[in-house]
Amino acid sequence: MGATAATALVAIETSVRLMAGGLAFERALAVLLLTPEFFLPLRRLSAEYHVGRSATAAAERVYAVLDAPVRIHVPAPGAGRALPERMDVRFDDVVVTYDDGSRTALAGCSLEIPHGRTVALVGPTGAGKTTVANVLMRFVDPDRGRVTVGGEPLSELDPALWRTQVAWVPQQASLYDGSVAENLRIARPGASDDDLVAAARAANAHGFVTDLPDGYATQIGEGGARLSGGERQRLALARAFMKDAPLLILDEPTSHLDRESGWLVVEAISRLTEGRTVLVIAHRPEPVADADVVVSLRAGRVVGDHHRLERSRAPNGRVAPIAFEGRR
Repeated sequence: MGATAATALVAIETSVRLMAGGLAFERALAVLLLTPEFFLPLRRLSAEYHVGRSATAAAERVYAVLDAPVRIHVPAPGAGRALPERMDVRFDDVVVTYDDGSRTALAGCSLEIPHGRTVALVGPTGAGKTTVANVLMRFVDPDRGRVTVGGEPLSELDPALWRTQVAWVPQQASLYDGSVAENLRIARPGASDDDLVAAARAANAHGFVTDLPDGYATQIGEGGARLSGGERQRLALARAFMKDAPLLILDEPTSHLDRESGWLVVEAISRLTEGRTVLVIAHRPEPVADADVVVSLRAGRVVGDHHRLERSRAPNGRVAPIAFEGRR
């Protein structure tokens, strides 16, 4: 405000002197051009002050996260158990709370994901579905209860080693400012160009990638800003193909997608799930059409027995779910 007011006063004084004939036009023009530059350091100081205050507030939030106690058990080096050979996942009366125990996400959840099978987890928002995935990925450990994989306690496995066995496709694909190839190689840094193409074809992504200006070298922007929602999700699936992990977690893979994009993603998912142990979290019916069992979760608990899914053929030949059946 001070710089703006001072510039305005100079302009007024210059105009008055110019109109009265006490100041030559050339000098008046030079003064008017130089005045904003004279106050530029003051304006820059103001802008940098506000940027600094914003950065301070952001740093406080970052440090709060970094200083928060670790919520998972990390075995001592060399003390962790070997990775299980089978991916039989079992939750036994698992309780998970947040906010120092004031908010319960899972309240005695018990479920099984048999090796090589696909289990769909359905339920309303806030039922605890994503928390189940967070426990499986060792982002959080249960407050009570037990989680085992192949009979081994999940808490006794080294988190970094365990995550090599898990491929996660979140609701919002985590893409970064770089090329398509660089984003895919996050899953397997040493992958060849042929590996990239094979994974993209399997995920129904190769077609749109080759239409990009530079193909696999195209810069997609932070968060995949230059791609549509369906394209971003298919790249995330291609990355899961690249990782080739035995346990696959799909968190709302078709949310916010139009019907055609959703079917392309569902087709890719049907290929990706072959031969893997899969947990699918979904509100929409399409991703759970090929599930072996469907588990209904409400308020952090499994509220019914596993349900089998009746299927029919949609007009385009794809499998479409029509009803759940089972016991309450």
